[in-house]
Parts: sequence; structure tokens; C-alpha cells
Amino acid sequence: MAGKMVDKLPFGARIDVWYNYHAAHDSLPAKYKGWSQTDIIADQGAAAQKRFFSVCKETYHDMKVVKRDEPPYEVTEFITPIGTCSIKLIWSVNEGPWLAYEHEKLFKSQKDYPIVKYILEHTVPVFHDDYTKERKEMGDRGIVMTGTGLWGPSQRVMREIMGYELFYNEYMDRPEKVDELMTAMMNLERKKLDICIGADIEIINLCANWSDDIHTPVFKEYFTPWFREASEKIHAAGKFSMAHADGEMRRLIPLYADTMLDIAEAITPVPQTKCTMTEFRAMGDHVTLWGGIPSIMFEPSFSNQEFDDYVKALFKLMKPGKRFIVGMADNLPIAADINRVGRVVELIEKYGKLPIT
Repeated sequence: MAGKMVDKLPFGARIDVWYNYHAAHDSLPAKYKGWSQTDIIADQGAAAQKRFFSVCKETYHDMKVVKRDEPPYEVTEFITPIGTCSIKLIWSVNEGPWLAYEHEKLFKSQKDYPIVKYILEHTVPVFHDDYTKERKEMGDRGIVMTGTGLWGPSQRVMREIMGYELFYNEYMDRPEKVDELMTAMMNLERKKLDICIGADIEIINLCANWSDDIHTPVFKEYFTPWFREASEKIHAAGKFSMAHADGEMRRLIPLYADTMLDIAEAITPVPQTKCTMTEFRAMGDHVTLWGGIPSIMFEPSFSNQEFDDYVKALFKLMKPGKRFIVGMADNLPIAADINRVGRVVELIEKYGKLPIT
């Protein structure tokens, strides 16, 4: 990531979708029953890439927060002096990770603007102690990938607070109100960034899960200024900035260089998206590309020979190998063959010595 040539291509394996699903359904391979995902990756000979969504926890002040179960939903009410907003979540292991999906968003109509703004302005982030435990358990076997949160401030408003369709309706009808919400969210994010910069983290993830059809229209307006501001602070602290850029990226690639982000992680090329690795290289000479092997290549629908041929072609395309980290794009899927993680290690030993010629 610093632009230095090393002895061979680095490889970070991320398997939490595969692992969490099979652990939840008691269907891990017999050899790996009872193992942690990091131990499984180490057994395959790779370095671990473990997701820890945020090094910050949010605490709420001058409001009452009430949680209640309405199976299969979890409802959280934010009761403020100026009104109440609620969010309805559903938890599921069907896709692998234990993640909450917003069945009902926090923002539902224009009457919620002042309430949501109040909630954001009275939210105080604190350091998440569990990160220290995760970091210690990982040791030198890989990296705990974390940052201010899963999504940056703009993406969080779009995806989590409003939902994309309602966001664009509001962006057209009440742009000044959307700006106020964005500003409040960015102020909260600045507090989180200060916590991250002061923590034992080399790489700070600033955003995730883009798709050019959704994000291109507002990328320059909302995303780029924040990334530039955050990256300047991160670089001043001697750290690296990163985005989890795993979606359809063709129209966003030309905009990436202006963000000052150091790393584009989980880049996902054809046949899983429309972009080629050659197109991704246009992000800029200063950007480290991390990813490159589409998740679906690890599934049995692709033969062992097809898998080997793809990985070898990827290495050749990325020669001499500078500013490139091999990785899943972006995860090991449920139907994957775990032993293909070890196969990547073998192919790196044979074909991934640097510089690649």
C-alpha cells in the first residue's frame, strides 16, 4: 500500500459469508468444525482479512432509546424532545453474516427531518473495546478491517436512513433539507474519524458498497469532498484510507483519483461485474487495487482448470505487481470450495513472485 515492491503478491482471504452461514447451519467441513474463520484461513496458508464494521460505538444523549422485539423484527424508537422516529430491523443468517436489514427506515417523510437531525446531533461515538480483542486475536496472521463504520456519511444517509428511492425523491424536492441531514451526518463522522486516527489501525475504511447507477449522480457533490477531507487527516497521521469498492464501478472509476483514497478494496471484475481489471487500473497510479478474484470463481460451477487459468491471467495482467493485493471480490460465497483459498496460495508461490515479468 506504500508503493514498495515486496517478494510476492500479498493475499488476504475473507471468508465470513461462507463461515457464518455454515457455522450457523452446522455445515462446516468436518475438518473445520469448531474452528475460527482466522484459523481456517491460516490452515489454507493465506493471510486473514476479517471485517469488524466499526471501531466506534454510538451513544445517545438527551433522548430516550427504546428497543423491543416484534418477531421477526427488532424495533428501536428514538424519543426526542421534538418528536419520535423509529427503525424496524430484521436479522438473518440467510446470506452469511449476521447483519440487520432495515425493514423500515428511520426517515419516512419530510416531517422526520428535524427529528433525525436532532438524533444525529445528539449521538456521541465512543471507542469500541471489542476491536482491541479482535486485533489481539488476529496477531500477525492478517488484518482486522475496520474504520468509522460500514458506510460513509453520504452512503449512510442514502442507504440506511432514507433508502435510495426516497433519497432521490427528497434530493429533487427538498435539496436544502437533504444538505442539512448530510451536514449533521458528516459532523458525526468527523468525531468517529478522530477516534479511528487515535486507535491502533493502519488502514481506515471510509465507505462501502457502491454501485455506479446509484452513486454517480451525487458522488462529486457529497462523496468526494468527504473523502478528501478525511484522507488528508488520515495521511497526516501516517495511515492509509480505503473504500470497499465492490460494486459496479465503471462510471465511478474516473472519479476515484480525485478522492485521495489510497486503496480500492474488494474490486470485482468480470464475469461478476461489467468492469475489467484493465479498467480498474485507471483509478490512478497512487491507488492500491485489492481484490481481483470474483467470488463466483470459488464456486464449483467453475472447474479447477478455469479457476487456475483465471488466477494466472490475473497475475500476468497486473505485472509487475506493484500496488496490488490479491483478494476475494468480495467474499467467499456459501457454495464455495474452501480449498480454493489454499490453491490461490499455491499459484502465488508458482506465478506470483515479484516483479512479475
